[in-house]
Amino acid sequence: MHATGIIAEYNPFHNGHQYQINWVKEHFPATTLIIAMSGNYLQRGEPACFDKWVRAREALQAGADLVVEIPFGLCMQPADRFAQSGVAVLQQLGVENLVFGAEHSNYDFKDLAQKSQDLTWDYQQYNISYAALYQQAVKESVGFEITQPNDLLGLAYARAALTLAPTLNLVPIQRQAAGYHDQKLPTGGHIASATAIRQNIHEPDMVKKFVGAQTWMDIKQENSVTWTNLWPLLRYRLLTATPEQLATIYGMAEGIQYRMQEQLQLAPVSLDFDAWLKKVKTKRFTYTRLSRLALATVLNISTAEVEQAWAHPFVRILGFNRTGQKYLSTQKKK
Repeated sequence: MHATGIIAEYNPFHNGHQYQINWVKEHFPATTLIIAMSGNYLQRGEPACFDKWVRAREALQAGADLVVEIPFGLCMQPADRFAQSGVAVLQQLGVENLVFGAEHSNYDFKDLAQKSQDLTWDYQQYNISYAALYQQAVKESVGFEITQPNDLLGLAYARAALTLAPTLNLVPIQRQAAGYHDQKLPTGGHIASATAIRQNIHEPDMVKKFVGAQTWMDIKQENSVTWTNLWPLLRYRLLTATPEQLATIYGMAEGIQYRMQEQLQLAPVSLDFDAWLKKVKTKRFTYTRLSRLALATVLNISTAEVEQAWAHPFVRILGFNRTGQKYLSTQKKK
């Protein structure tokens, strides 16, 4: 049996994701489609709108054969490490093709990965974020800027494949219609960004044409989760923990815990998560990095626990159909 993989978050599953699955079914009709998906918490440091079991069901209803989880400690990472985690999970399952959306599907991602294989930069530039330093190093290696989020992820997948799965076939497909960060639902067409759908998730009729039947049912029936739900827990943690206790949290660095606590103590009780994040923000710490750090703080995830996850990889199955079950049976013997 042959397998094709997709690395995804499905937050939530929408028509753009359905297009990608349909594309795989059309171009690889005999393949087993495996989705490596984020769990209850996402790469950018936020809770998924629906839990991993709900989103796995949406993917299976849409045509996936097997859905597995990218473990939390490996998922809540910068793009390059997130990509490495997803590729590692799929490689363990014997996937031959990796299909991903890209703003520039004409890029030769494998060639770009080889050119940028040995990225180096000055970590001591404390007035520049990790993400900016990374993009600057990529530009110097490949000769031009790569700034679009899915292009950067595609490059990260290719760079991970160089060492983890050299024979993996990379298959970029053109991202359809909506931009990754689009905030508004389009007036025409049936594809919207996940961001725009989440912005309107409490208005099911507004998002109905942009999602499939299962997702629309979940939007109507399930309680969606945002940082608003976790904010009281983060406040409590920051107000009761010592700086020394917070220093053990994964990603805590350069004494940022003092600033996190100080900005909360100085703020009115009415302060919400987004406003607190803006107060804590520095040139060195991006919003995304701070969001990941806040999530690790809420969940009390230590550096030692994440190191343990990297050292002992596993694959957690979230759901499968008969084809996926048969594929698992063959892989289990290997």
